[in-house]
Amino acid sequence: MCTYISVVLQISLIARLQRSRARCGSQHPPLHSQVVYQDNVKNISPMSSKSASRCSTSRCLCIQLLVLLALLVLAAVIIPIVVLILENQSSTSPCAVTYFQSFTAFTTQTAQCTAWQQFAASLTCTSYSKMRIYGSNDPIGITVTDPNTVTALAVALRYNTTIVINNNGITWRVWPCSSGYEITSSGCSCCCTTGYYTIRPCPWINGYWGGIASASCNAASQTMSLSFA
Repeated sequence: MCTYISVVLQISLIARLQRSRARCGSQHPPLHSQVVYQDNVKNISPMSSKSASRCSTSRCLCIQLLVLLALLVLAAVIIPIVVLILENQSSTSPCAVTYFQSFTAFTTQTAQCTAWQQFAASLTCTSYSKMRIYGSNDPIGITVTDPNTVTALAVALRYNTTIVINNNGITWRVWPCSSGYEITSSGCSCCCTTGYYTIRPCPWINGYWGGIASASCNAASQTMSLSFA
């Protein structure tokens, strides 16, 4: 009887132990499951890291492209402005000066004579590279680009001295006529010629103030200009 009771107690104890183990097993997964889970985490983690890295790289590229686009737009706006400024600076010489006056046939040109004298006095640069004589009869006129010739003519007008100089087949002369100096392409001083380029706003006779591609005495009304640069 005691043996039977002992066996029953042992069986009951074993059953309880098995139930207890079953409960513990349900609350705590087996070790190999944790290992598998950790392995899965290890396998998933690098993929997530790579994905995040790719997203970060894409964002950086987008930001760089936006910055580059902004710089291109800014350059497109600034460069034309800079080019215009440089062109204006290069096209305007600090020594550039122009005489421009209207002349009426058979009349005394007092204001034009005064302007001519002021123009001659303003030729103060030590050298010039271009001279152009033109007017309403010939808007293009004649342009001289030899620095030695241009400077010599400017100096003669500035200091009221005479000069005769040849350039490209044209004989230029600066010579006194009455109360002022003339410049002419005829090579003749104080002459009445036709078809040449002569400016002498202070003549000895009314209407003898010269002419552009026309008669230099009693010429028709016109504008005349002379520029140095």
